Amino acid sequence: MTRPSAPPMSMLVIALSFCAVAGSAKAADLGGDCCADLEERIAELEATTARKGTRKVKLAISGYVAQEITWWDDGGESNVYLHGLGPTQASHVKLNGEAVIAPGWTAGYMMRIQNLQDNPFGRSGTAALDQNNANFSQGLNLQMSYWYVQSKALGTVSVGKLAPAAKSAAMFTDKSGTQVIDNETFLSGFPQFIVRRGGDLAPASLTWGQLSYCYAQNAPLGGDCDGLVMNAVRYDTPVMAGFSASASWGEDDDWQLAGRYAGEFAGFKVLFGVGYSESTDEGLTVPVASILKKDTSYVQAGGYAEHLASGLFLHGAYGHEDNGGTILAGNVTPPDGEHWYVKAGVRKKWTALGATVLYGDYGRYRDQLGPAALALAITSSELESVGGGVVQELDAASMSLWIKFRQQSADITGAGAIGQLEDLRTVSTGAMINF
Repeated sequence: MTRPSAPPMSMLVIALSFCAVAGSAKAADLGGDCCADLEERIAELEATTARKGTRKVKLAISGYVAQEITWWDDGGESNVYLHGLGPTQASHVKLNGEAVIAPGWTAGYMMRIQNLQDNPFGRSGTAALDQNNANFSQGLNLQMSYWYVQSKALGTVSVGKLAPAAKSAAMFTDKSGTQVIDNETFLSGFPQFIVRRGGDLAPASLTWGQLSYCYAQNAPLGGDCDGLVMNAVRYDTPVMAGFSASASWGEDDDWQLAGRYAGEFAGFKVLFGVGYSESTDEGLTVPVASILKKDTSYVQAGGYAEHLASGLFLHGAYGHEDNGGTILAGNVTPPDGEHWYVKAGVRKKWTALGATVLYGDYGRYRDQLGPAALALAITSSELESVGGGVVQELDAASMSLWIKFRQQSADITGAGAIGQLEDLRTVSTGAMINF
């Protein structure tokens, strides 16, 4: 929302002058101070005005609050957890400031503070959210903080902690209204849950995230492997006929290129995104002692098509990570990993409340073996995720309510493939309200 502006000085002067004249004239008994109501209103406006350091920079505040309640069953135990939607999708507040430099030129900044008090994406360890621990808290997190200079003709340069060029190039094409709620990543999919094997939670190092691991970011993301924020410099071209391109460089070292398209034709809404990145920083984003050298590249592509008249839609995403230059302890090179994801459904406004979205989705993650999985002598893996849900939008409150289901299953080969792997089933209901 845009902050309310303070009452103009001219209005205050006129109002106070009127009060002075009326007070001195005392032409009638108005039951007390004739300007009491006016002064009370001015005080109220001043109290609700967002203060800022300069009158030249416009300030807008936005964000959302989102929470889920999840019932899970790992084949040997079931429970119910309350949690957020994981990093980058968590409840947050966003501050945007912008000022005009000259015609066609603006400068601005963006800060995004997210709530990770109940982060379901917590890393492995004794504090992680898993079958043994119902909560993982990282507190408040300054996820993004950067400034930018924008030219309508030349594009935008951004510097600071930001989303790199190819971040979510495939995933963000999903405009069904379910992208935050359900997508190709494991940001809200409990990647640190231990895979129950032969009825036991042993070894504890074999988690679902170790079968959906991304070396570009040293994290069990599943999809969108090079998609976390970082300190970087980014350039975005102007949008021309629906097309745009981006490039970024950050940390030590991660560089990315991306292209995007969004438009409508022949009664369809269409979006497409493609991205390529290379990362050689062993410490990005979580240092892993067993990664001795990193030279990983990642390519992704995704698209979305919606028939506007019927509301039928289809979204797909694909990613491939090349780990040929990455070396782990013991001179082990992790295999290349790949994943693909598809979501289909219908988005239709059947009631005055807002659009209703019915969808089903499927994802497959092949040979995305993390360091802990490789240490168990697992040589190959295939993880499948099947799910779907219903989302009801409430236009009057800028709110979404949902219920969704997901079942994960996996097959592994190698010396570590001992015992039957149990499926993980989850049913989640939640809500998100925007402001």
